[in-house]
Amino acid sequence: MSTVMGALFVDLGEGREDKRTGRIRWARPPRARYECLLCHTTEGPVTGPAAAARFVAAIRTTHPTRCITAHEGARAA
Repeated sequence: MSTVMGALFVDLGEGREDKRTGRIRWARPPRARYECLLCHTTEGPVTGPAAAARFVAAIRTTHPTRCITAHEGARAA
C-alpha cells in the first residue's frame, strides 16, 4: 500500500525559440513548488528553467531532511 506524502506542482511555462539566437524567450517562465501533506508546508515556488529543473530533481530527497514530521514515522501510522 502506498501513501501520498506530498504534491509536486510543475508549470512548464510558455516560451518561443528565437530563430536568430536559438535561445528561448519566455512569456511565462517555468516554475515549481512542493506541498508536503505531512507537515503542511510549502517549498518554493522557484521560477526559471534551470531553477525549476534543479528543484524538481532534488525535492524528494531534500524535503524529508527539513520536514518537521518524521516521514518514516508517518508511513508507519
